[in-house]
Amino acid sequence: QQIAFAGLYGPLEVAPPVQYKPGTFVETRRIRHREVFDVSNLDEQGRILDLGDQRRAYGLGNQLWHTDSSFRQKSATWSLLHARIIPPDGGDTEFADTRAAYDALPQATKDRLDGLIAEHSIWHSRAKLGGYTPTEEERQARPPAQHPVVRLRPGSGRKALYIASHASHIVGWPIEEGRALLAELLAFATQPQFVYTHRWSSGDLVIWDNRCV
Repeated sequence: QQIAFAGLYGPLEVAPPVQYKPGTFVETRRIRHREVFDVSNLDEQGRILDLGDQRRAYGLGNQLWHTDSSFRQKSATWSLLHARIIPPDGGDTEFADTRAAYDALPQATKDRLDGLIAEHSIWHSRAKLGGYTPTEEERQARPPAQHPVVRLRPGSGRKALYIASHASHIVGWPIEEGRALLAELLAFATQPQFVYTHRWSSGDLVIWDNRCV
C-alpha cells in the first residue's frame, strides 16, 4: 500500500544493498521491497543489530541533520516515513524549514551565498560518525553530486537552503573554509524557531518536501 501510494508522487528510489560486515553484503532484507528504506535497528530476523554490524554503523548517519538523497545528482523530492514499531522513549524526528531559515538570513549573507555550489556525498555524512567503510564499488556506484547552496522551490518560487550533513564542501573554495560556512548555515537553520518536532505514534505517516527541509 505504501509503495502504491508513494508512486502517486512520481518514480520511486530504490534502496542499495548495504554491508553487514566489511566487504560482505546483505543477501536478504527485513523488508523485501527495495522501494522501502528500512530505517530500523533490526536485522532480517527481527533481532537488534549487533554493535559490530555495518548496517548499524551505516544507519547512524540518519541521526544527523540531512536532506534525503541530496548526495544523488537527481535528488529526492518527496519522502514518506511510516512508523510501525516505535520505542517507548525518544525516536522523535525533527524537520527544519530551510525556506524560513533562508528568509531570516541577513541580506549580506544571501548575497554571499548567491551562485555557490556544494558537493554532497553519502560517504561524507557516514564518515562523521565513523564505523562504516564503503567498498570501492560502493564509492563508484554512489559518486558525489553537486547542488546550489540556495535552491528555488518550483511552484512557490521561494528560495531555500540546500545543505546539511551530506554537504561536504563548497566547490572552488578551500575545503575547511567551505565546511565552516556550511556548519554556520546548518547551525542557523536548525534553531528552534525553524524546527518542527514530530513525536511518533504507531501508524503515523509523515510526508515532506526535501526541497525545503
